[in-house]
Amino acid sequence: MRGLSRVVLIFPLALVLVTVAAVADSMRCGSYIVSDGDSQSRVLDLCGEPRRAWQDGFIEQVVRRNDGYYDPSATPQPYPRLSGQETETRRLIPVYKWEYNLGRGTFLKTLVFQGDILARIIDGPRQ
Repeated sequence: MRGLSRVVLIFPLALVLVTVAAVADSMRCGSYIVSDGDSQSRVLDLCGEPRRAWQDGFIEQVVRRNDGYYDPSATPQPYPRLSGQETETRRLIPVYKWEYNLGRGTFLKTLVFQGDILARIIDGPRQ
């Protein structure tokens, strides 16, 4: 019976830890919350100007598509496509970092944007 009580006590603790981990990439600005997927303009509206902002390089995104697959056993198409055609699109996405100091006793927050979209929030040292 004693082993069962340990399991009963550990299970709720595990749920709390999973819940905290799921909400890790969000930041409170007054009564609002910004999180992953928000745009730069929304963060600027809710949190105001960052203490510091800079561009931190680029990410290269490569998208490959193979539109030219031709299956001779399939039903005939009016315009058969050539086999082996692959298109590749490359684009550079700028990475921006914004730094917010939310006050004494809070963690310094660094918001990482890929293009216009908030990708992650990094906790810095306690202020």
